[in-house]
Amino acid sequence: MNLFMQELLRQNNVQIIQANKAHAQSIYVLECENFQDPLSLDFILQELNSNPFAHYYVIDKNDAIIGYIGLRIIDEVAEVMNMAIKKEHQNQGNGTMLLNEVISQVKSIGVKRVILEVRASNERAKELYKKVGFSYMKTRPMYYINEDAFVYIKEII
Repeated sequence: MNLFMQELLRQNNVQIIQANKAHAQSIYVLECENFQDPLSLDFILQELNSNPFAHYYVIDKNDAIIGYIGLRIIDEVAEVMNMAIKKEHQNQGNGTMLLNEVISQVKSIGVKRVILEVRASNERAKELYKKVGFSYMKTRPMYYINEDAFVYIKEII
């Protein structure tokens, strides 16, 4: 983590930490708050407990989980499975901070590119991903129920 990121985290009184099974319920609440089709609590627990490719991180602010990101890492590629920020903490830089820190962390273990899908209609998420350096790669027609997904990629240098 660079000095700028350390200072930003300190000023905002937040920590970005690797998630464990104790965070599962908080992640599930974020899923339900943010997504039409949330991941189940059982799925989240399975990811945290037994999937060797799963890497989940949470934003802890004053001992409350306000955001999370879940990735699967295989070889040199990380795929973002889901990411969510608590509604009252959105549009405050938390998503940018989380993405930047996690990209820095996965880079340190040899990841060379990060990919993700986003609903074609999710303008706020697309702007966030572009801001962090992702670029549009392709469209997956009807990836979601009745909606296309845009695939974004970020090459990590």
